[in-house]
Amino acid sequence: MTKANKTPQKAGEPNINASLTPVRYLDSPRLQSPTSHDSNLATCKTRLEAIVKQLQDNYAKWQLAQQRGTAICYSIEAKKTKCLEKSQDDVVTSSYPDDLLLPCNKLAIIASIFGDIANNTKEILRQLRAISKLPGATADSIFYRSWKLPQFVAFTKELAERYEQEALVKKEVAENIAHSTERSQLIAFTTLWEFPEHVDSYVQLGFLLFAEEVSLRQ
Repeated sequence: MTKANKTPQKAGEPNINASLTPVRYLDSPRLQSPTSHDSNLATCKTRLEAIVKQLQDNYAKWQLAQQRGTAICYSIEAKKTKCLEKSQDDVVTSSYPDDLLLPCNKLAIIASIFGDIANNTKEILRQLRAISKLPGATADSIFYRSWKLPQFVAFTKELAERYEQEALVKKEVAENIAHSTERSQLIAFTTLWEFPEHVDSYVQLGFLLFAEEVSLRQ
């Protein structure tokens, strides 16, 4: 027996097999769930609040150390000046009297505080940059008045640089003021401490603006 011939498909007849072929759709991009987004914002807010407090506390400590250090510099200058005057009068006297040791040690401790604040601010900057990398719209969110996270990062970055530069100056003064051999050197070191070049009125103004920014939360 011969096999039955297959009925040819008419030209206008639709291809049933083709119409039944399953359609493949491209996977849609994976979107972040609202729950995850809210969690990131809450985490960012909590960390940012802690960082803001740290920055303000550190600046308050810096100002206090600045004031105390200035007073100690004047004390060292006065004691050292007496030694220099006696040496000019051909009076045999030590260039390092016993009462000079205590203020020098205190000044060294205060100088180390500036270094600690500078290092802590670098760590705060690292934390801020890490927060900025959280998924979602965290970097574009406003948590206080108008600043977004990049502005907090920029503020802290400049602050860390200024702290580091000024901490080196304080260290230099603390290590050398007692070794001055002339009155002019004493005055120069005291002035260098009392009128800082890097953490100056510009930084003070920056913190006034910073305080205004974080005073009211949205």
